[in-house]
Amino acid sequence: MAQTGSDREKAFEHLVSTSDVETRARDGWNDPTAGRTNRAGGPAAVARPGGDRLPRPPGRRRPGLAVVAVLLIVLGAAVAGLLALRIDDRVPVLVAKDTITVGQKITRDDLSVARMATEGVSLIPADRADTVIGRYASQQINQGQLIDGGMVSSASLLTAGQAAVGVALEPGRFPASGDGLQPGDVVQVVRAVEGSGKVIADEAVVAAVQSPSSGGTFGSNGGETTVVTVVVSDRLSPAVAAAAMANQVGLVLLRRGEPAGGG
Repeated sequence: MAQTGSDREKAFEHLVSTSDVETRARDGWNDPTAGRTNRAGGPAAVARPGGDRLPRPPGRRRPGLAVVAVLLIVLGAAVAGLLALRIDDRVPVLVAKDTITVGQKITRDDLSVARMATEGVSLIPADRADTVIGRYASQQINQGQLIDGGMVSSASLLTAGQAAVGVALEPGRFPASGDGLQPGDVVQVVRAVEGSGKVIADEAVVAAVQSPSSGGTFGSNGGETTVVTVVVSDRLSPAVAAAAMANQVGLVLLRRGEPAGGG
């Protein structure tokens, strides 16, 4: 039977439709396993596992950071080297193991050793301890204080004809402004009786000061006192000691740190 024009058109449309379906199936459209949707609408295709992808661009290099890292390493090595050299420069020197008072004869038991840098100072090396032992402190050397050549003397304050006297002083009987009294100060010993004063030692050397904060005692009126040891001539020491026991002594500061032989 001869096909009409309408039949031929339907057959052509069926052929085109079948070819289009085969093409879509071959390309993965409408295939759930391929993760695609049709062309008419829907999201873009999801890349198949193992599919072709564009390579990621290589990360940008920062040469500045590498230079900074190298500089930090070099700087750290230089600092470590300087510290090592500084430590190597330290030498053992003498320090006071306990407090050494003015005029005290120094013994080996009074000394200890510490490692210190000695640039610009006259500290005494530990291997020269024999040059210090047997000498006398020309000023008070506190516990742990480094000892230098200016702190010791070959002569004692208590030479022949001199004596050390302890005086307990209540506030107001000695200078308290500034640094107060210090070992090595030269003072005048005054006896105060009924509102009048009499000098009983023109010049005396302060050998040691024990303030209330460092273990001072309590006076007769319950107040704290400062104990001062003064060096005077032995002919004046009885009068100074008597006035001290009667709580009649006052000290007048004459000079700072200039030891005199005593009045």
